[in-house]
Amino acid sequence: MELRYNLTKQDFKRGLRLHEKRFKGPLTVVRKLEWLLFLAGAVFGGVVLFMLLFVRLMGDWEEDFGLVLALALTTLGISLAFLWVLSARRRAFHGTRLLDMEGGYFGPHTLTLTKEGMALTYGVSRRVEPYDAVTEVWEKKGYVLLYLKKGVWEVLPPCAFAGAEEKGAFLTALAEARQGRPPQTGGVPTLEPEPEAAFTLRYAWTPERLETALLRANLAFFRTRLFWRPSVVLAAVLSIPMLVWGILVLVGAFTGGAPVRASEVIRAAGLLLIGLGLGSIWLNFIPGFMAWAIRRQAKRDSFHKLLDGPITDVIGPFGVDSLRPGERERTLWSQVGGVKSDDWGLALFRRDRKLLIFPAAAFADRAEQERAADYARTQLAGSPGAGKGPEV
Repeated sequence: MELRYNLTKQDFKRGLRLHEKRFKGPLTVVRKLEWLLFLAGAVFGGVVLFMLLFVRLMGDWEEDFGLVLALALTTLGISLAFLWVLSARRRAFHGTRLLDMEGGYFGPHTLTLTKEGMALTYGVSRRVEPYDAVTEVWEKKGYVLLYLKKGVWEVLPPCAFAGAEEKGAFLTALAEARQGRPPQTGGVPTLEPEPEAAFTLRYAWTPERLETALLRANLAFFRTRLFWRPSVVLAAVLSIPMLVWGILVLVGAFTGGAPVRASEVIRAAGLLLIGLGLGSIWLNFIPGFMAWAIRRQAKRDSFHKLLDGPITDVIGPFGVDSLRPGERERTLWSQVGGVKSDDWGLALFRRDRKLLIFPAAAFADRAEQERAADYARTQLAGSPGAGKGPEV
């Protein structure tokens, strides 16, 4: 079965907003609680500010009110900033903006149910996911969202279906395929590399070598400006005063001489929890924690496409093409923000926080690896996205 539709930015953004708003797992509940906490802070700061302005207009202003005004403005500013960071609209806009860099993503799409899996074609790219990789099929307001373990894979807008009958037939065929009865149609097309390729790399990963390279590449990524986005900087900076404030309140509660007040202990615990939550960003710089996070991703089968057989990567003026049987995934140079070459291999840091990583064994020698790194840096300097985002 095949669906042909035009995926627009508006439809994709709407689908992502539906995804961000839904309750799914403990993390969603934590996000909702964070949002409610900062909403309460914004309301509190706004009410206090309104009351102080009213007092000022009435002419009953006192000198001590200046401290309260500063506290209200600080609470309101911090709460509004984090409400913006946590908003589903901002995350949907951010995801849409990143995918807009991918050539041909928005526009004509073809989703085909084949015997090897679900084949998604857009632009020059063709991606195939096995049916057992689909963890959930979710419907909301005419949209159908297909989920993998790492999140949303494809958003099918209402225009993808001619009517309720076609939608029902597609969902039935997909359910049967996920149960082990895929359609016996569709072969594996042969996708040839572009003729103007500058480097053609053929290699295979082992789990141990892949985990080592991912660890080194991620630690290098965290030291770049690509990682330090405004929201990350804000959270990292605020974590320190929050922790210090919580510790001071806790110490004051136990050293005040009077019986320990439960309200002070609760306030200190709240400040410490907020500080620890914001300070979790610093854990990324601990090699042991990052190695644990990579092993966790490996258990979730996030690297199966890297570990399944030999890979062919083609680097040229068009970008980087990752070729597998029946698949091509193209990364344009406008999507890449930095290059890192080391003894473990070569990594290209994408602006959507993904990595393109090539082992040292993919190159004839270190000199060829450095030539590929220099070629990538040259292409970045002349790409349309150069100067529009952080560079390494």
